[in-house]
Amino acid sequence: MTKNKLRLTALILIAAGICFTVISLHKEVTLVIDGQSETRTTFALTVGSFLQGQNVEITAEDQIHPAPAHFLREGEGVYLTTALPIQVLADGKQKTLNTPIRKPANILNEAGISLYPHDRILVDGHPTEPDQPLQGGKPHLLEVRRGTPLTLIVDDGVINFTTSAETIAEALWEQDIPVYQADRIEPSLTTPLTGAPLEVSFERSQPFDIQLGEVSFQSRSTSSLVGLALQDAGLTLQGRDYSLPAEDKPIPEDRKIEIIRVSEQIILNQEPLEFSSQFQPTSDLPLDEVKVLQGGAYGLKAQRVRVIYENGEEISRRIEKEWVVKEPEPRIVGYGTDINVRTVDTPDGPIRVWREITAYATSYNESCLGCDSITSSGAVLKKGIIAVTLEWYRYMQGLKVYIPGYGFGSIEDVGGGIPGKFWVDLGYKKENYVPWSQNVTVYFLAPPPPPENIMYVLY
Repeated sequence: MTKNKLRLTALILIAAGICFTVISLHKEVTLVIDGQSETRTTFALTVGSFLQGQNVEITAEDQIHPAPAHFLREGEGVYLTTALPIQVLADGKQKTLNTPIRKPANILNEAGISLYPHDRILVDGHPTEPDQPLQGGKPHLLEVRRGTPLTLIVDDGVINFTTSAETIAEALWEQDIPVYQADRIEPSLTTPLTGAPLEVSFERSQPFDIQLGEVSFQSRSTSSLVGLALQDAGLTLQGRDYSLPAEDKPIPEDRKIEIIRVSEQIILNQEPLEFSSQFQPTSDLPLDEVKVLQGGAYGLKAQRVRVIYENGEEISRRIEKEWVVKEPEPRIVGYGTDINVRTVDTPDGPIRVWREITAYATSYNESCLGCDSITSSGAVLKKGIIAVTLEWYRYMQGLKVYIPGYGFGSIEDVGGGIPGKFWVDLGYKKENYVPWSQNVTVYFLAPPPPPENIMYVLY
């Protein structure tokens, strides 16, 4: 082999070695920065040169794994956790750290702050678990809120406990202590808990039953008086309302209270007033004829009535005022006073009469129930004695009449009459008695009596 060939062979081997070396240095690496992962290719030999080649700036506080001097291998991962500025607030003191640590518990440990049971950790104002990692890329405020020692003073003693709750309400809920709206708690349930010891006064409300009409329900109150208990239930008494027991009385042993709702209603009643009938003598009308001279008109009476209800049921009704809105107008009836004496032919011959009426006729004798042989006028009962009602008798006593089929007679006695009918009772002796039950014409024989003794309107 010539000298030139040897030189060429050596150059080829050198070039091949260089190519092999370059190829062996090229590798894929997984770069993870604050949890964000990317795959990169590199010829770097170490972690530090790899990061420098990737233009990744690092500080002395950043956490790098593996270490910067570590030689990289194909497929290896490089993990970088950048240091974040963390403000730590605890026990009234503030400290700033620049740390790659992400778990709040470890950050607090680095800051020399101990955690105790019931302490709470807040990251940027939000409750966070001690082992929940912080999000990278921005500063954070890490706050420790110590558990609050609470002294709960209740009716039957004292309860002490420490709580991580934010308010008194949450603390009581955590302790499974029920709270009712009517309970009295001082300070209020919304009072924030800051870690400083706090004394809470807790007055427990007691249940009681309320009856309102047909509805019953239960409420609670810390008061022993009926009125205050109803106020706690939102059921104040108004107007004439009242309770059983009364507002100023203590709640009874059975803890039952009844509410009586009282309401009033004013009613205006209107009632027609009947008009009267007035009779007026009318000379141009024949006797026993009537004529309406003026029609009557109803009046109007008004009443103001106060009605009291208890739980919707009426308990009283009282007339407060009564007055006549319009007076009734009487009906005026004219009755005839013109007496016409005339002659009437009868089976017993012509007679002179001044009045003629139709009446229902019955008959009686001295043996009938309640009858006597002596009449109201003192005459002896016999045929020809006629009885009429008391109203007629006062005007007609002694008047002579003629009744077809009976004959002549004189009004001398009083009978009961038949309601709604003009009536006459025809007298007999027992031995010649004739029963009557029919309408008859009664003729009053002339001459007529003086005007003041005439019954112009028959009833």
